[in-house]
Amino acid sequence: MDMGGKQTLLTGLANVQVKMGHEVGIFIVDNRIDEIIMNKLDSRIRVFRFGRTKGKHSVMPFIKLNWELWQFRPDIIHSHAGKLSKAVFSHVPLVVTFHATQLNPNNFKKYKLGFAISDAVKEDIVKRGYKGDVVVVENGIPCEEIRCKTDLHNSRKEAVHVVQVSRIFFNPKRQDLAVQAFSILKEKLKGQQEKVSNSRCVIHFVGDGADMDALKDLVKQLGLEDDVVFDGLKDRQWIFDHLCDFDLFLQPSDYEGFGLTVAEACAAKLPVLVSDIEGPLEVIDGGKLGMVFKHGNADDLADKLFQFMQDGYNPAIVEDAYQNTLKNYDIAKTTLRYIEEYEKVIGK
Repeated sequence: MDMGGKQTLLTGLANVQVKMGHEVGIFIVDNRIDEIIMNKLDSRIRVFRFGRTKGKHSVMPFIKLNWELWQFRPDIIHSHAGKLSKAVFSHVPLVVTFHATQLNPNNFKKYKLGFAISDAVKEDIVKRGYKGDVVVVENGIPCEEIRCKTDLHNSRKEAVHVVQVSRIFFNPKRQDLAVQAFSILKEKLKGQQEKVSNSRCVIHFVGDGADMDALKDLVKQLGLEDDVVFDGLKDRQWIFDHLCDFDLFLQPSDYEGFGLTVAEACAAKLPVLVSDIEGPLEVIDGGKLGMVFKHGNADDLADKLFQFMQDGYNPAIVEDAYQNTLKNYDIAKTTLRYIEEYEKVIGK
């Protein structure tokens, strides 16, 4: 239960479900728990912690898990970790959410139903040989909690400020590619001030992760210390409150099942620039609602950033992206879809 897309979805679903009058329990096997995200849970949700250290083979956490499940007596068990089904001994129907592409279908054989967070994820898991039923239920975000950008002009005259929000993992998040592109962009901007309203572009990394030291080393190596800001790990409320303070949202990943932070940026009325991979492209309607660059290509990313610095915002596209997000990706709608599918599984 550390910071990440699946944990964010789980928290949102559980909070809405308990507000709808359902009894909700969250069972956390591993001891990797971020108290920031835990503090976002409704107090009516029952939380069970089993303290397993990842990689250890102790059976006691799983014995406790099954005992507490028996005591809780759920109508349905919804897993967000595929392999967990092997450790659950219950006649209660199990369902699972596929949160990403490139998953191993052999980890999901015991589930009555699989939920794919996007069409791209469903296509990928089926292509890899998954034989079970799969239903697409798009990820949801609490749109009403996200502050909207009101000024569609760059208020920071000295620079364009770009933000990237995710764990600092080069594979697949590609913060290294973003930094390489900023180095190319910096060279591109030399002597071309007449073509852009701002002479500088600054990138903010919001998050932490295993590749943070490597990212800082790369920034130093490329001489970009004045062009890169490490804002560190922030809770969801900070992100919801401050996305609108930036000028452009960047998602440079090599693969993503959906692109939760892209939807959050659209809900904040922030222009977005994403790599041409299935998940984020789905959020921006194939590229109609945002800018796109060739994934893995630092030169193309630098070109798109330069283009943005030249052309600025398109208010009509930003508004369309906002309305599309409200219509398709609000957490209340997502929760209702899950409840409908739960009832079908329970009724079989």
